[in-house]
Amino acid sequence: MSLPPMAAADRPEFSRLFAETAALYRSCFRSLLALGATSAVVAGGTALALVRLYATPVMTAVVSLNPAGLASGALLVAAAGWLASMLVTVQCGAMVAQVASQVADGGEPDLRAAWRQTTTVVPRLLLPCLVLSAGTWLAAAVGLTAVLNALGAARLSGLEDRTAALSAILTLFGGVALGALASVTITWWLRVKLFLFLPAASLEKLPGFAPVKRSWQVTRGIAGLVFTALVVVGLAEGAAAGLASQLASALVGPSLAAGDFGGLETLVSQVMPALTVATAASVAVTTLTWPFLTVMSTLAFRRLTGYRLTLLMSG
Repeated sequence: MSLPPMAAADRPEFSRLFAETAALYRSCFRSLLALGATSAVVAGGTALALVRLYATPVMTAVVSLNPAGLASGALLVAAAGWLASMLVTVQCGAMVAQVASQVADGGEPDLRAAWRQTTTVVPRLLLPCLVLSAGTWLAAAVGLTAVLNALGAARLSGLEDRTAALSAILTLFGGVALGALASVTITWWLRVKLFLFLPAASLEKLPGFAPVKRSWQVTRGIAGLVFTALVVVGLAEGAAAGLASQLASALVGPSLAAGDFGGLETLVSQVMPALTVATAASVAVTTLTWPFLTVMSTLAFRRLTGYRLTLLMSG
């Protein structure tokens, strides 16, 4: 399908877009809160369950330098769990976009109508979500395999030549740092380019990878605005979640002195209370901030694509 023209006047300023988002967010806060809580609780609960079930096997695999068991076990289950929580997030995000569009058109927020409008969104977006989950698993498996193999080689060489072992470890740390930097850069670049993915999938009902292409095209020229929005909201989210997590950990965190635990399983059991409270704090913050960003992306998408005008012309 051809893209509607984007005049320079249609490109929103950050301050105006932020103000419009805040006003709409307040007007339908309860509906957005319910959708945000659903997505955040599922994601946080899935992550917490994976830690509880697979933290010990993961640490065992790392200590024993067994990448094969790690990739085919815990990482694979983690990818499957992330896929499930991602599909819930997609469904809730599509409904947020519908609710935001209802209010932007002068109506009242209607979750039932939003559900009816988005019943096909998960089947339509299953393939790109599956590809993203599989790609994440593959990247993690390859990276951890390389790291653990390098550590194994360094340990063997250390038995004969400590200088060579130290050089290998320093090289490994440098590679890990560069890999982490590349990962962060790519992640943020994708977050900017896919900022309009959910409203494209929800409002225009595009299937498969079409919402990816649509978001990729429409975000041209507004990358700075999107990046600013993500950074501003991300800093506020990180500060609030970090403070809450620190307070929670101080209240319920265990005292793990050396030799205070009898094994990896005991260690996991000791840190779970603090991790649970910290996760709950993060879920509470995400419940508020994630719908805000989704509303912002919806308003930006409508403005950039002339969404209402396009519907009137096609009707």
